[in-house]
Amino acid sequence: MEKHHSYSLSINAAPLKGEMSVLFSGKGRPVAGHFIGPAVHDYYLIHIVLDGEGMFETLGNAHSCKAGDAFVIFPDILVKYEASMSNPWEYMWVGFSGEIVESSLASIGISPDRAVIRDSSLPAMKRMFRNLRKSMEKTNVPALGNMEASGWLRLILHELGQVHLTVNSEVSIPESRSYRQIDQAIRLLSLQYGQQLSIEGIAHTLGYHRAHLTRLFKEATGLPPMQYLYKVRMKKAEELLEGELTIAQIAASVGYNDPLFFTKQFHKWSGQSPTEFRRKLFNE
Repeated sequence: MEKHHSYSLSINAAPLKGEMSVLFSGKGRPVAGHFIGPAVHDYYLIHIVLDGEGMFETLGNAHSCKAGDAFVIFPDILVKYEASMSNPWEYMWVGFSGEIVESSLASIGISPDRAVIRDSSLPAMKRMFRNLRKSMEKTNVPALGNMEASGWLRLILHELGQVHLTVNSEVSIPESRSYRQIDQAIRLLSLQYGQQLSIEGIAHTLGYHRAHLTRLFKEATGLPPMQYLYKVRMKKAEELLEGELTIAQIAASVGYNDPLFFTKQFHKWSGQSPTEFRRKLFNE
């Protein structure tokens, strides 16, 4: 059975790991009653409704969406979305990922429980999505296309953030100085993961009490600082295991002086030792 009257998709040939990076973008007009889910995704996904109507369900709530509305899907959260039987929607979408995405969305009031944005500017959205997709089709230098696509994604988020915060004036955003400091903490952990870092040292650098920093950081990212650092280190270790460094060299590169302790931490993260992880990579 045909699922779409029309469908097109563009894929980013050179997404960057760690950064906010576009994965793909598309446009479709599903048939009446077409639905996706209930399911979870491992990336972020924004849909902008161009025409018609549909229903978006998340966190046990159903949201009716029409032209100009947008809904945001967060990783690992069960969602379902379905085209209207009488007036099926047409929409554009963009999938993206990155370590800073959740905190960036939170900073403009978008969160799993506030994932629907009403009445965005369709002319502006259409233009930005069109340019985003064009940038991914520049296959002569994919890295440049990725940079341009990331720029258009940020402009899309800027537009949605402006609309969302204007309409939902009750949305509570952490005060600007605090958020700038937390952004600095995120960058510090993301860049200095190979150093011996502590909550006390980071808090002292940023001028915060440890408990206050931990609370603000968790509000912004969903994780305590040291758990966030652990995640950054393990993801970097996965990348390094694709190369030829020894386990001891990789351990030191991601901030662990003791290779045995690193091995235990990596097993906790992936369910397998670094050696087993590397063996599977090269046997695929």
